[in-house]
Amino acid sequence: MTILRKGVLTAAALAVLATASAVSAQSIEKTVKVAPGGLYEIVFNPADNDVYVAAIGPRGENRAQVVRLDGRTLETETPVDVSANPLFGLGLNSRTQVLYGTDTRAGAVTAIDLKTGRVLATFRHGDEEGAHVREVIVDEQRNKAYVTIVGGDAGDASRPNLIWVIDGATNRVERTIAAPVGGLTGAALDVAANRLFVTGMGSNEVAAIDLANGQVVGKWAAGGESPTNVAVDAEGRRLFVANQKSGDLTVLNADTGALLQTVKTGEGALSVAYNPGVKQIYVANRQAGTVTVVDADTYAVKANLQTGTFPQTIAVDRATGAVYVTNKARGLPRGAPAGTPVPVDPTGDVVTLIRP
Repeated sequence: MTILRKGVLTAAALAVLATASAVSAQSIEKTVKVAPGGLYEIVFNPADNDVYVAAIGPRGENRAQVVRLDGRTLETETPVDVSANPLFGLGLNSRTQVLYGTDTRAGAVTAIDLKTGRVLATFRHGDEEGAHVREVIVDEQRNKAYVTIVGGDAGDASRPNLIWVIDGATNRVERTIAAPVGGLTGAALDVAANRLFVTGMGSNEVAAIDLANGQVVGKWAAGGESPTNVAVDAEGRRLFVANQKSGDLTVLNADTGALLQTVKTGEGALSVAYNPGVKQIYVANRQAGTVTVVDADTYAVKANLQTGTFPQTIAVDRATGAVYVTNKARGLPRGAPAGTPVPVDPTGDVVTLIRP
């Protein structure tokens, strides 16, 4: 059994996790267990060089937190209690130091002042309680936040795919935008063009929306199956799409939707991030248990790093090139009898720090 000391995995466990990094300059510097577990999205805050992790905790224990970790050491700092509204997705406005989180169970969004740790507001769109809120994308320049609402098939009025537009000055939904895809999941923002790119996991599409007027200015095939998340290279006019079912990364022209490249990354390609400073793309492959590092110029795979049980989401410190990954743990199978013990998973509910 792997022994944990102060939340850091032992050398033996790290050796198992970092096996794939030996042939590359990429390396796993540290992996730590994060309490209370149940990890989802992670964001990096350049104002304090810390990372913030959505942790819903064990089922039924009402211990949800936004965990704060030192970005250099991954040591735990003072968390934010969000047990009243457990958060899954996170988005940060580093200018205002307001963190937005999605409570998928309640269909609500919470705004947190990171300077004080105080919850500023928890709100919905009107009286809508059943909205499947998922991703939060922040426009710091305009002080807006965009929340994806997962719906049904494209055009299904009973289960619409929507984007909530949040006014950062009031922390309220100021309007909604209809997304022309089925099973809306991820989004990425081109700040200069004021354009939001969204993925339709159900319709295998990517769409571009002009945020000035809410009009759809492009809709294209994703090039893979079950596109779940997307990152944008605004300068190079490219989109990087993680396709969960086909287990690959597709690269699209951001203006025409033309498929430029397909890169096999691993089973369950879920999340994607891009750092233009080092010209690298990162893909978290949930079922494969790996993070794939791709050269953004040549599309060559530079490394497949074994980060943890279920790699979930990725955050990047663009100044240092550090990459942070949340890894979920194995849980109980569906339909498990009451009282069944949760399996011990030494490489689950961990955060991994990767250096380029």
